[in-house]
Amino acid sequence: LQQGGLLTGLLVAPLLRGSVAGDVAMRGAGREAAGLKSAIVFVGSAQCDWDDSTCRPGQPTTAQERIVYAVEVSADGSLKPRPELSVDVGGVPAWVTAAQVAGVNCLFVSRLDKDDILGLPLSSDTKPELPGSSAPAGGQFPVFSAVAEGSTLLGANYGSNEGASAVSYHIGSGCSLQLAQSIPHHGGSNVVPWRQADAHTHGVLPTKDGLAYACDLGMDTVFVYKLLSDGQLQEQGRVQTPAGCGPRHAVLHPEKPFVYVLCELSQAVLTFHVSAQSPLLTLAQTSSLLPQGASAGGSKAGEIVMLPDGSSLYASNRQVLNTITGFAIDKDNGLLKKAQEVPAPAFPRGMTLALGGKLLLVAGQSKTELVSYRVLPGGRLKATGHSLTTGLPPFPASLAVMR
Repeated sequence: LQQGGLLTGLLVAPLLRGSVAGDVAMRGAGREAAGLKSAIVFVGSAQCDWDDSTCRPGQPTTAQERIVYAVEVSADGSLKPRPELSVDVGGVPAWVTAAQVAGVNCLFVSRLDKDDILGLPLSSDTKPELPGSSAPAGGQFPVFSAVAEGSTLLGANYGSNEGASAVSYHIGSGCSLQLAQSIPHHGGSNVVPWRQADAHTHGVLPTKDGLAYACDLGMDTVFVYKLLSDGQLQEQGRVQTPAGCGPRHAVLHPEKPFVYVLCELSQAVLTFHVSAQSPLLTLAQTSSLLPQGASAGGSKAGEIVMLPDGSSLYASNRQVLNTITGFAIDKDNGLLKKAQEVPAPAFPRGMTLALGGKLLLVAGQSKTELVSYRVLPGGRLKATGHSLTTGLPPFPASLAVMR
C-alpha cells in the first residue's frame, strides 16, 4: 500500500485460539480477568498515505516516524501516553507484533526503509530493550509479521515490481531472528492496474494446525502453505479470490472451519470454508463493507479483527468512507450478518482489540489520532469518548498490544 514514498501495510495479530498469537492473547485475557485493568499498546508510523490529499510523497523521514510510541489503555477506554516506554528503532516501523516466545516478551518491528525485521526483548516494565537484533526481510518492503507454532515468525514483503514474498524466521534467545526461507511471489492479476500490476504479499495468517494463509493483494490469490518443523514453508495450493478483491489480511474462526479474508480493493469480507479433507478454501459468502447506496469509489479497506470467542468481526474502510463495519458471526454456520457501521478517524488503517476484546482501538493515519470503542454484543460498537492526539508518531498505522 503506497505511503509517503514507500509501500507499506500492517496486520495486527488477531485474538484467535486458532493461532499462537491467539494463545498469547487468551493468556492476556486471563490476566485481565484476574484484575489487570490496563494494557500497553505499541504504536508505529507507516508514514502518510499517498491517497490522502494532505500527503506530500517523497518527504524525508522524520525522527518521530522512527519511534515506536507506547500508550496505556484503561478499561474505560481512556488513553495515556507512556513516553518512558517509547523507543527509537532506527527505521520506519510499518508493522509491530508483540508476543511471548519461550517465556520472553518480544516486540518484532518490520522496518520498511531498512528491509529488515528487528527483534526486541521487553523488560519487566514492558520497555523495549535496544539494540536488539535484526534479520533481513528476504524481500522488499516488509509490512507484516505474526508468531507461528514452534518459535517461528512469519512475514510478508509487499515488494515493488519484484521483492514480494512470504517469509519465515527462527526465533532464538532474546527475541533474536534468523531468516529461514523467503518464497517469492510473481505476477499480478492486473484487474486494478495501478495496484495489481505485480505481486504484493500483504499478510500471512498462521494456524495451530501448522498451516499459513498468505494474502497477495496484487495476485488476487491466497497461498496455502504448510509450516514444516525446520521453519520452511511448503506450498499446498492457491485459492483465487474474486477478481479485483485485493486480499489484504485474514483472520481465522476459533472454533468453526472458516477463514475470513479482507479485500482491500473491493471493500468486502470473504468467508471461506476450510475442508477437513483439504487445506484449500471454498468461498461461502461475500459481505460488503459499504453502507447501502454508497459508492465504492475512492475508498479501500484497512484492517480486520475478530473477538476471541468468534462471535463478532470488525473491518475498517478508509479514505472517502472512514468507517468501522461490525458483523455478527452465526454460531452454527460461521456466516456474517452486518450489524453496524460507525464513524472512524480519518484513514483508519491500524486497528486492534484490547483487554480481552472489551475494547477496539483504531488509529487515524491522516490526522494522527488514536480512538477507543467499547465492544458490544452482536457486532456492535460504542465510542468511549476517549481519544489521543499527542504522544503518538506522525501517521500512526501499526498497533500491537502487550498484555
